[in-house]
Amino acid sequence: MELGELELAVLRAVRGLGSATSGTIYEEVRKSRDVAYTSVTTTLYRLVDKDLIAMRKASEKKVFYRLKEGRAYRKTMASMIDRVVETFGGAAVSYVLANPGSLTDEEAASLRSQVEKRRSREKRDA
Repeated sequence: MELGELELAVLRAVRGLGSATSGTIYEEVRKSRDVAYTSVTTTLYRLVDKDLIAMRKASEKKVFYRLKEGRAYRKTMASMIDRVVETFGGAAVSYVLANPGSLTDEEAASLRSQVEKRRSREKRDA
C-alpha cells in the first residue's frame, strides 16, 4: 500500500500524540507543513479506511484517533521498508542502525536482532 506525504505526516503526528482529536493532530501536522484543516481530516478518514488509524467517538462532535498497529499497519510498513531496501540495499539498513533517530534503545536492539536473524536464515538457506 502506497502512502502519500500528507498521509505519512498525519501518521507521524498520530503516532507521536497517541490518542488525539483531529484538531490536535492538525496543529501537530501544521508544525512541519502548511496544510488546511480539511485536508488533515480527509486524510484521517482515508487512513481509517486503510485500517491504519482507529477512530473512537467520545460524543457527536468529539472524535479521537489513534494508531492501529494491526495487520494493515505491519503490511504497509513492511512494503515501505522493502521499497527502501530494494532501492538502496544494505546501506539503508546500516543507516537506520547507525542513526536510530527517535527509536528507543529497545526498538533499536529489536531491529538489530531481526537483522541478525535474517542474516542467519540467509546463510543457512544458501
